[in-house]
Amino acid sequence: MLFRGWIEEKGRVLAPTEVVELTPGRLCRCGGEFVLATDRVIARDRYGIMPGEITPGVIQSPERDWQIIPDVPDLSLEDAVLEAVRLRCDDSGTASVVTLSGGVDSTLIAVLADLPCIAVGFSGSHDLTAAIDAADRLDLSLTVCEITEDDLINGLSLVRAALLNASLMDIELALVDYFIGRTAKACGAEKVLTGQAADELFGGYTRYGRSCNLRADLDADFTGLAIQRVRGSTAVGLSGVWYSMPYMDERVVRVSRKFANEELVASNLRKIALRKVAMKYLPEDLAWKPKKAMQYGSGITAALRRVEPNSQRRASCAWLSDDSCMKK
Repeated sequence: MLFRGWIEEKGRVLAPTEVVELTPGRLCRCGGEFVLATDRVIARDRYGIMPGEITPGVIQSPERDWQIIPDVPDLSLEDAVLEAVRLRCDDSGTASVVTLSGGVDSTLIAVLADLPCIAVGFSGSHDLTAAIDAADRLDLSLTVCEITEDDLINGLSLVRAALLNASLMDIELALVDYFIGRTAKACGAEKVLTGQAADELFGGYTRYGRSCNLRADLDADFTGLAIQRVRGSTAVGLSGVWYSMPYMDERVVRVSRKFANEELVASNLRKIALRKVAMKYLPEDLAWKPKKAMQYGSGITAALRRVEPNSQRRASCAWLSDDSCMKK
């Protein structure tokens, strides 16, 4: 049996001995983050969070193909996030950390998970400063990776080799993923919990405030995360670790689609529903704290301009000052 990751059935993480006994009819109702190949089935989790060559969300069996649609209850947003984090912490056989940037998405996960945290960035960078502040105030265990220009040059060659023909912005984002993976590995972790997908589910980008059809834009951006996941999983995978994504739990995805537009975005406020949940667990200023995109907040973009001053950047994103382009 080939099995990596974890599988849950009705809120319970299954042991490997139980996984091998899964029939397609049971597996198609299971959640988790996994790739699986047995003499009965070949399968990968619904959203393709666990990297692999198998088509996400499909179970291939000798008789027929099945679609994976996890059987989960309808929950409030708070309960959905709590359950999503709990399940990822119940995978006790895998050493895990949380990547912390100081923004609401990752800070909420860090508090709920009660796992060691890591933060990466150049000395004095926005994200490193914010992560240290949040960890100090919330009594979180934090390992800091201060990136140097020599580190950047070495990482750049590895990332470019792994992501051929990638755009400059993708390289910048992947470099952050690479340093997160390297730091997690140095801490003895194999799995990294991240805040990815919160922006696409709950309306985190500035441009959503100008949207003519917020729901359609959110759904399109959520679908587009599949491409970003390949970049992120490739970069962290260079260190032998993988991302785990509580906000992409089926419970959280399902409840996110029930909010009215004004419950997500209103005037200059974004991710309103998630921030209201966060206020129960974080100081108010941290729950409502804005955040830069991770390649800017980490200092990667500025450092890359110093290292390669002739690099041509593509046009700036509309959300440069937003909570994140790819939030961790």
